Amino acid sequence: MGLTDKQQKLIQAVSKNDIVEAKKCALACVTEDTTAKNKWFCSKYKNILESNGSNMMELPYDMKGLLLVEDVSNSFKSNRYFLSDREKNVYENIIRMQRINEKLMELGIPYINSTLLYGESGTGKTTFGRYISYKTGLPFCYLNFSHLVDSYMGSTSKNISKAFSYAITNPCVFMLDEIDCISIRRSDTNSSNSASGEMARITITLMQEFDKLPNDVIVIAATNRLDRIDEALLRRFSLKHEITVLDNREKTAMVSQYLNDVKMKFSDEEIKDMVESNSNQSMLLNDLIRRISLKISEEIK
Repeated sequence: MGLTDKQQKLIQAVSKNDIVEAKKCALACVTEDTTAKNKWFCSKYKNILESNGSNMMELPYDMKGLLLVEDVSNSFKSNRYFLSDREKNVYENIIRMQRINEKLMELGIPYINSTLLYGESGTGKTTFGRYISYKTGLPFCYLNFSHLVDSYMGSTSKNISKAFSYAITNPCVFMLDEIDCISIRRSDTNSSNSASGEMARITITLMQEFDKLPNDVIVIAATNRLDRIDEALLRRFSLKHEITVLDNREKTAMVSQYLNDVKMKFSDEEIKDMVESNSNQSMLLNDLIRRISLKISEEIK
């Protein structure tokens, strides 16, 4: 039997040392094999290939280091994602506006589908952005302002313009993380201070680029410090929503949903201990994965 088209593409990608393309081709190969004898092998490596980090998209050379762009259609495990009733309302609003964006453009009505998520660290703001990307089928375009400022201070405005130019020409879910690092309230800055003046100029650049975004880009920004963000930028978000720590009932539901998807069982006492020992969603998920790992290691001894 000769090589299939997918197998040929896999060999080509390996020969060119293109690991991203090779992983995509390998995933296509195990997906197309439906034979009973290879079922276990294909299932195992399909799960590994679909894991986070295997679906990063290639960026132009001058964009590398500024943005991360990911196709989350395979890497995001929606069956394990717990969506609270509060965030469900936000999700439905974003999806509703995305569905009518073409009609709005036909009518010449500019509308930026923009949501600002705020709340303490570890409550899942970025994960919610990836969930929106998964549900809409759009690439997840991630820009972390804390990294941008640390690495590119002095030319930050230019790099913000580059990042936004990419989003303008590539419909996506544009995730602006730690936006408070760059959009300082101009009323709090000292105009005579050169650093303060630079931050004020950066904030103006951010708003100018924000206004250029088309209707088909979904913007989700995240911050732990809503009080630091410039008032004029706040007005540009059509929806502002606080993501809070889950209560114990929701945490229990989150753990149970995850365990059901990976087909593992823990006692009610173990689940209760996890829920009560971890103060937010991120800590709870890390603890859950740690305990799953320990259980697997014990089973394969």
